[in-house]
Amino acid sequence: MTTCNRCGKENQDHYKFCLGCGAELTVPKPGGADVGMMKTMMADPGQQAMPGAPLRGAGTMPQPMPQPMAQPRPMAGMPPSGPLGGGPMPPPMSAPMGPPPGVPGFSPGFTPPQPAPGMRRCPSCGSDVPPSFRFCGTCGFRMDEASAPSQMPQPPAGPPMGAPMMQRARQSMTLIRPDGTEGGTHDLRSGENKLGRSFGPVFENDGYLSPVHAQLDIRGVNAVVRDLDSLNGVFVKMTQEEELQSGQIIRIGQELLRFELIPTPEPTPDGTELMGSPNPGFWGKLTVIIGREVTGAAFPLLGDSVTLGRERGEINFPDDGYVSGLHARVTLREQRIYLNDLGSSNGTFIKVNGERAVGHESFVLLGQQLFRLNLA
Repeated sequence: MTTCNRCGKENQDHYKFCLGCGAELTVPKPGGADVGMMKTMMADPGQQAMPGAPLRGAGTMPQPMPQPMAQPRPMAGMPPSGPLGGGPMPPPMSAPMGPPPGVPGFSPGFTPPQPAPGMRRCPSCGSDVPPSFRFCGTCGFRMDEASAPSQMPQPPAGPPMGAPMMQRARQSMTLIRPDGTEGGTHDLRSGENKLGRSFGPVFENDGYLSPVHAQLDIRGVNAVVRDLDSLNGVFVKMTQEEELQSGQIIRIGQELLRFELIPTPEPTPDGTELMGSPNPGFWGKLTVIIGREVTGAAFPLLGDSVTLGRERGEINFPDDGYVSGLHARVTLREQRIYLNDLGSSNGTFIKVNGERAVGHESFVLLGQQLFRLNLA
């Protein structure tokens, strides 16, 4: 018999926890040194051993005794050492197969035995516990809490050993590097989120960002992005056809282009007409923006549609490696102008004028950095 160092109750040698107070039973050190006891709800996972090996500090498993012998609770993902409910250890050849994932202690065709007459079944490990015992002798579970009608057994403090760790989803924006891999993240919260060089390490090294560049207002999985008068603007990746208004700025690869309508010249109030070359049918133009108030080449738009790309189409940018061979198309249809992305690798972006609605997994271009929004 093993005497509990806390309450003095005698327990059988194969019990790991005291039946009187639930304290862990250990063998006293040589010389009578006192060993501090801690009351625990279940065995320390660090002391779990492989099936068939003795527990640390528990000594050798005694031979089967006439009364039922409760077996250790199996670890998640490992086969149990015997059927739940106690009883002598079966021969090695009759051991049940390992349990399926998530159902420890059960195997195909196996029905757990019912508790012996007058016994209670431990809800933690399944061992038989006499009705007069307050604690399970196998795992130390407090039986009077399990029998109380107004209380339920407390869940374990953490996931079982070997179980995958589940991370709570959080709202954030993830940096997408030029090669397509993911970089750092910036945490977001519901409501207003300021973005810019002054609001996080993921932004601070981008010289094209203003200190207070933009604001992202989040409501569930929907959001609105606002340009806070930044120098270089905010761009959102297109997901469908967009109607263009005169003055709209778009971005393909590293090219900033401003779309403008070409109206029919109107006479002055005194009836004088403006002189110019005959218009062959140009209805708009795309102008390359080089810097603030500085523009480059202008491309007139003629016909029903004009395509843009690095190698093909009416307007080419052969030196920009971020532009696809055939990248986008501008179309005149029913006196309205539409822009379509033609399946380009890096996408086509629209500059935000004021504010724009975005959603989960939308791509937002700030300065020279591309971010994916994670709002779900």
